[in-house]
Amino acid sequence: MEKPNLIVARAVQAIGAAGTMANNQGIITEVFPVQERGKALGLLGTAVALGSLVGPGLGGMIVGVLSWEYIFTINVPIGIIAVAGAFCLLPKTKTKVNGKMDLYGAVLFIVTIVSLFGALSEGLNLGFGHPLILTGFLAAAVCFAAFLLVEKKRKDPMIQLGIFKNGLFSLSIFCGFISFVAMFCNNIILPFYLQDVMNYPPQKAGLIMMAYPLILMVAAPVSGHLSDKIGSEILTFIGLVFTSIGLFSMSFLNENSAVTTMVSFIGIMSVGMGLFQSPNNSLIMSTVSRDKLGVAGSINALVRNVGMVCGIALATTLLYGMMSSRLGIRVTDYIPGRSDAFLYGMNIVYITASVICIIGAVLTFFRLKKKNLTAMAGK
Repeated sequence: MEKPNLIVARAVQAIGAAGTMANNQGIITEVFPVQERGKALGLLGTAVALGSLVGPGLGGMIVGVLSWEYIFTINVPIGIIAVAGAFCLLPKTKTKVNGKMDLYGAVLFIVTIVSLFGALSEGLNLGFGHPLILTGFLAAAVCFAAFLLVEKKRKDPMIQLGIFKNGLFSLSIFCGFISFVAMFCNNIILPFYLQDVMNYPPQKAGLIMMAYPLILMVAAPVSGHLSDKIGSEILTFIGLVFTSIGLFSMSFLNENSAVTTMVSFIGIMSVGMGLFQSPNNSLIMSTVSRDKLGVAGSINALVRNVGMVCGIALATTLLYGMMSSRLGIRVTDYIPGRSDAFLYGMNIVYITASVICIIGAVLTFFRLKKKNLTAMAGK
């Protein structure tokens, strides 16, 4: 009975998280004036970073000292405090929007996401050429195509597709997607490297991984403040360049790498993501009207989660694919005594993630160049 209960509880938790992530950026954008929006979203970026990236490190320490059940227990008092704070601090409004729930669109979108995530997560175990996995990808593609057709005809669509006609919004969303793909390549690989290759206990591995959110905690609000002063475009470009350099540096790690070296490379990635995320979120939210803030925030949150899943799938597929090539057998896990094979695959993953970030940097560079040319033409 424990496993079904855990699944149901996690589903309830996911519903609550979805409601929060879909509306937090919209609330901030509406409450704060334009000249303070970057700073506010920077603080939100810090909170998101701490929540999603402290988790693995803190979880490792909790598992090492206690047991896995306490990973969930620790969230109970935090949740109670958050709910109490929400009742006291969040803005209250009686404004209502007329319209019906887009049930057809919601069902099609749910099937799309479940099929896609299921195929990506199980593709490594069964193989991406397995009929079941191919069926999952096909179902996702068909349902997504049907979803687009339905949304175009609905009076009150779940997602207003017209929002993507804004080039700045679409580009910022895409850059946010690839940044999370790249960073979650790191997030899934680094724990294996620290514990399997370096033989660090969970506590020490957790402490090293916490370097990322600790640095990000400082970089994100600073970046948000700077975006209010000098604009967001240049910061997103610099941030992706730094992230790419950090990821490429991680590809040089080996069995003899010092902790200071690891932390230095992680620090470069952290500064890069800190410089990128807050200004990019500010760009996303500033391109839509007030009545579409919730839609923009929910799309941004969705893209972040899709990027995470795709990053994990890409990293594990590349890692085990390269290990299999090196060893001459199909590999789906770390092979004790063959750190060389793991490091070979890990290096390829980090180089690939670095290239992904460079692609985003190139796109943001052309966005910045286009803006400067437009400004010069206006003068």
